[in-house]
Amino acid sequence: MKLNRRDFLSNGVVVPTAVFAGAVAPGFAAAATHDRSAEASEAQCGKFRHESSGFSRVNGYKLFHVTLGRGMPVIFMHGGLGFDHQYFRPFVDPLSRSAKVVYYDHLGHGRSDRPASFNEITLARLSADCDGLATALGFDKFVLVGHSYGGFIALDFALRFPDRLAGLVLSCTAADLASFVMRSPLGGTAAQQAALAQLFAGPAANATDAALRANWVAAVPLYYNNEMPPAGVTAAVDARTIYSAAAFNRGNEILGGYDFVGQLPSIKVPTAVHYGLGDIWRFGDNEKIAKNIPGATLKYFPHSGHWPFQEEQAAYVAYMRGFVASVETDDLRDC
Repeated sequence: MKLNRRDFLSNGVVVPTAVFAGAVAPGFAAAATHDRSAEASEAQCGKFRHESSGFSRVNGYKLFHVTLGRGMPVIFMHGGLGFDHQYFRPFVDPLSRSAKVVYYDHLGHGRSDRPASFNEITLARLSADCDGLATALGFDKFVLVGHSYGGFIALDFALRFPDRLAGLVLSCTAADLASFVMRSPLGGTAAQQAALAQLFAGPAANATDAALRANWVAAVPLYYNNEMPPAGVTAAVDARTIYSAAAFNRGNEILGGYDFVGQLPSIKVPTAVHYGLGDIWRFGDNEKIAKNIPGATLKYFPHSGHWPFQEEQAAYVAYMRGFVASVETDDLRDC
């Protein structure tokens, strides 16, 4: 029996633990050469220019955000749902040498406010929050990066607010539930497979922030290429992450019927799509998004799973620098 997230998200299926028993496309040219170890060390020491953090009131709630660097604004939407922006850092920080990098926590996540009712959280609301945050930060147009579930929100945003975008980056994501197919064989250990089953066993198995954290930390190695996270990464990210079980469960709930495939041809902004070749999610036809968005490019990171910015940091930063440079114009720079 094959597990796919589509059945869980659309039908609320409780998946038994027993279910779990059992070529590279060219990217954008690098804008410069990079020393990965030096960049990582510099990022960890907080030496990138103009870092600031704070809260902006958007649609009645406070959203937490961090900005680094100067240049074209590039807003990163984290996935999950149920996690915060921390898994991007410090890996994406070197991009701030040539752009203004913005990380933020969605409503109900991380250090942002948790709403009185999580029923307020919808794709439309999360898109409107990003629009409001960009306005609060003084951005007219910007590059939007949506990773994993953040890609679902980014697609919704691109359809609702196309005039805000200078560019769109869709990272390890899908445009419909039909594309959610897990790799087979799954790999990993029996304990990791059991923890992954718990993540998809419904809200009762992830009823508290602590339960979500326990299940995620135990299962997350499966999300890396060959189930081998870079040394120390998962523990470091976990130590900084603020979990939200209510947001995780609501995020799964609102994806019933998720399907933007028919609307992809209406997206006219420059778009880059990429995946890790060893991702746990096979995403069905990985080329579906790139084929249907006019002019979109497609890249595979050959040594990555679900986190190319962690697993192939230097290549990812170079790829992003190239894309930002390709859409940047004088009037969009923040210098």
